[in-house]
Order: sequence, then C-alpha cells, then structure tokens
Amino acid sequence: MRFKRYILVIIERTKLSKFFIPFLALFCGAALLLVYLFYNPKPKIKEAASQTLSYVAIIFEDAGMDEEEVQKLLSINVPFDIAIIPFLPFSNKISLTSHEKGKEVILHLSMEPEEESTIWLCPRSIMNATPDDEIEKIFKDALANVANSKGLSIHLGTLVCKNERIVKKLSTIAKENNLFIVDSTFSSESLFAKIGKQMGLQVVIPDIVLDSRNELKPIQDKFNLLFNIAKKKGFAVAIGHLGTDGGITTIEAFKQAIQKAEKENIKFVFVSEILKLQKENIK
Repeated sequence: MRFKRYILVIIERTKLSKFFIPFLALFCGAALLLVYLFYNPKPKIKEAASQTLSYVAIIFEDAGMDEEEVQKLLSINVPFDIAIIPFLPFSNKISLTSHEKGKEVILHLSMEPEEESTIWLCPRSIMNATPDDEIEKIFKDALANVANSKGLSIHLGTLVCKNERIVKKLSTIAKENNLFIVDSTFSSESLFAKIGKQMGLQVVIPDIVLDSRNELKPIQDKFNLLFNIAKKKGFAVAIGHLGTDGGITTIEAFKQAIQKAEKENIKFVFVSEILKLQKENIK
C-alpha cells in the first residue's frame, strides 16, 4: 500500500495523472507491434515450402496374359506406365486399350536370365546366343505387336544385360525407334546405362520394386519408402508387377497410395516426364 501511495504522489507531483495511463498504453501497443513485425515467422514462406511437388512414376510390368486384371488397373485415373510382354494372348489388345485410356506403353522384351529358372521366359525371348539378325526381327515384330510403345524395358535378362554385343544391338534399335530404355534388371553388371549413355539414349534405372507376394502391408511400406526417395531427389521410379508377383494386391496398394500422395504433394507422372526431370537435373 505504501508503494502505491508513493507512485500516486510521483504522478501527482509531475502532473502526469491525465496523460500517464494513455501514454503507457500507447507505448505498450507500439512495442507489441514492433515485436510482431520483426520476430513473427512468415506464414507465407512456410506455405510455399509445403507446396513443393515431388514426382513419382510407376511401371506395371508383365502385362499381356490377363486382360481382366489390366482392366482393373486401367480404371485408375492417374498417369502410370504399363510394360507389356509381346506375343502373349492379349498383348496387342492391351497395348491399344492402354493407349486409348491415356497411359504410356512400354515394350517389355523377354530376355535370358543368368541363374533363374527359364520357366518365366516368354515366346521369342532374346537369348545370350541369339544372332543380331534374329534380334532385329524379334524387336521389329514385338514393336508391331505392342503398339504405341514409348520405351523398352527388360523382362528377366540378367545374363543378356552383360552381353555387350546384344546390349549395343538393342540400344541401336531403340534409338532408331525413339525409345527410352528402362533397365529393370537391377543388375550392377548391366551395360544398358553405360552403352545407352554413349549412344545418347535416355536410360531409366528404377529406385524400387513394390511387390511383396500379394501381402498388402509390405507393399504399403514400399510406397512410403518410394515417396521419401522422391522427396529427397525430387522424383522417383518404381516397378510393380501384374500376375502372381503382385497383381490385384499391388493395384489396391496403388489406389491407397494415390490418396496419400495428394496430402504429401506427390504427383504421379509418366516415365517420359521423369526423363525430362532427370535431364534437367544433370544440367
């Protein structure tokens, strides 16, 4: 009480009783305004950062045998690539339908593996001993069978991808037909990237395989990993499979991933668009 009385005495003696309180309020208001202007985080900068897009391309391999499964895949209304094995019962029809639905088609050419069973080899596969003229004929017929192909990818092929003669031949034909190459062998000994670069070809090496023997949770986890890769690099490419290796389960995981992608600023694009980003990145 004594302290309060002293304050009142000072105010009265200095004749500030009429102006002290308004002046104090004005001073405090000005101080708060300065703090807000110079120290408050800028919300617009945060908002802009959160809107940065990352890009993801999905390649669904091994199409050509099951038309019904492909129809379920084609009902998904986002960009993706479909890699079609030639000379199978529905290869041509699927390539035409996929193109009509606005999807990007890739020729998925069957080639000899190194140690795996040859049970998964498809009609007119390119073997390690296949001569150049036969390779050219198979490739030409395959392009006619899988219409509208934008690129070439490898089905199996872990032995062939180390054969310099065959890789050069395939790369030459791909370049003549304006095709990009997807080296889906995941082999450290593959020559496609090296020879493709020497020839001025665009070669894509996927970041991850999504499938997990028809188990949904592991595939969902792979999509999460894929999104993280894309956020770090700006873009990423993944392979999923139709048929026994993934099929309906991978398609279901893809549908769920699309919903999550919207919240995480992930945009699905074609492989050809990833190649443009890849080219800009090299510059």
